[in-house]
Amino acid sequence: MPVATPENLIKMANQIALNLRANGSDDLVAAHVAAHLQKFWSPPMKQMIISQLSASETDFLPVTILAIENLSKMENPKSV
Repeated sequence: MPVATPENLIKMANQIALNLRANGSDDLVAAHVAAHLQKFWSPPMKQMIISQLSASETDFLPVTILAIENLSKMENPKSV
C-alpha cells in the first residue's frame, strides 16, 4: 500500500471533489466530500490533510478547500 503523503491526499480529495461536482453547488459538493472523508479516511489521513490548509502552497481545488474546512469543523467541533 502506498504511503500517505500530503500530496497524495490532496490529489485524492481533489479527485473525489471532481467526481462529485455534478451534485450541485460548491457548498453541496464540499459537504459531500467532507462526509466521504469523515466516513472513509483514517484519523491520521484526516489530520494530515487538515494540516495542509495552513500550508503556503498546495494543489487544492477551491471546492476541496471548502470540503477540508468542513472536515476540520467535523473533526474539531469545539474549535469552531
